[in-house]
Amino acid sequence: MDSKEIEDKRTKSLVGVFLTMVKLGYIDGTRFTLNRSLLKSVVKHYVQDLMILNIRYRIKGKAQPQKSAGLTAAALLRFRPILPKNPSDEDLFQQEANEALAIFNGLCVCSELGNGKIDLQFVDKFLSLPESPEWISNFRFLLKHRNYTPESLTMVFDTLVKYAK
Repeated sequence: MDSKEIEDKRTKSLVGVFLTMVKLGYIDGTRFTLNRSLLKSVVKHYVQDLMILNIRYRIKGKAQPQKSAGLTAAALLRFRPILPKNPSDEDLFQQEANEALAIFNGLCVCSELGNGKIDLQFVDKFLSLPESPEWISNFRFLLKHRNYTPESLTMVFDTLVKYAK
């Protein structure tokens, strides 16, 4: 897959995940929107990081989904493409829509079935586990207030994939 194909796939999947989160009520679509320009920056940065990771780890072909999930999460939090529709929203710093997108997208990427489809049953099963609310809360805190690297986020999703199934 060339970088243009990867960009197209990642853009479509991020828009799809955002719309799914709005539909499910995880993001308030009346208050927030996905900014196309910032999304484009997210995807370009993701592709650059993916190429660096492929060189670093000598990956031939497609990278593991958990690597993609971590790199995408880092790019989402760097560019924060979900913006309030009302620019004078006083709760801007309090909102965690971008963190939620990074986590939910990562879960979706890790549950890809290999044919471009997402196994939402895996996501539902994970979210219904008694440990999930604490994991999500801790992960949101990490993403919002602590230091991390794209590669450390790939390890979070790698651990999830290995032990949550």
